[in-house]
Amino acid sequence: MIFISDVHHKIEFLEKLPKNKGPVVILGDLINWIDYRNGEGIARDVFGLENVLKLIEYRKQHLFEKRKLLWSELYANNPDQIQKSIKDAIDKQYNEVFKSLKNFEVWFIPGNVDDLHTLKNFESEKIKNVDNSIINTKFGKIGFAGGGVPTLINARGEISELEFQQKLGGLKGVDIICTHAPPKVSPLITDVVTNKTEQGWDSLVEFIKENKPTFSLFGDVHQPQASEWFIKKTKCINVGYFRATNQYLELTSLYI
Repeated sequence: MIFISDVHHKIEFLEKLPKNKGPVVILGDLINWIDYRNGEGIARDVFGLENVLKLIEYRKQHLFEKRKLLWSELYANNPDQIQKSIKDAIDKQYNEVFKSLKNFEVWFIPGNVDDLHTLKNFESEKIKNVDNSIINTKFGKIGFAGGGVPTLINARGEISELEFQQKLGGLKGVDIICTHAPPKVSPLITDVVTNKTEQGWDSLVEFIKENKPTFSLFGDVHQPQASEWFIKKTKCINVGYFRATNQYLELTSLYI
């Protein structure tokens, strides 16, 4: 079983994943809305690089009102055509991601940039949305709770802390808890490249303390100050920023 996160449409890396290792489990963020390193992504293709670079700078400076105003201006001219262009681009990226994984069984949970309505169109016997579920494996019970932490950006895949807490309520007794965002522990949510504190779940910290799973697996923070951390005896692991590093976690490696 192979775990990856933050694919962000890096299809050439998907095609290089090792075969015959069991399901590929994607812990959210399959598509690339904006790559904050260089501006690549759907937003650039629809609105142009100059506007995207402004959006990136506003986010880095936490100038969310200016960012919101710019978004409004960008959508003001022919909003119906813009929405169609965005939808077409999202559909195209999801199609290319899953086509690259055609030789794998795929389990996924949504991340903060994911579109659940569109993802539903790709579900099949080989492609399963495992959000809100527990799966029994040879490694024990694995629980899944997807969704992004709410932010001022208000991305399409964000959910409230209460909704996430309710998901966790149905996952008690698991040996491994899998989420998109990390537990809210400073070294796990601090990005050393942007020097910003990113998102984390308070309720996941409490879940780990109360339920004591062996592992907590997640992604979301691309360049974390710490990629591993212990909450009591639970080992918390960021499985990596796949788009940039081609990094994956083979589950058997945790038991060697």
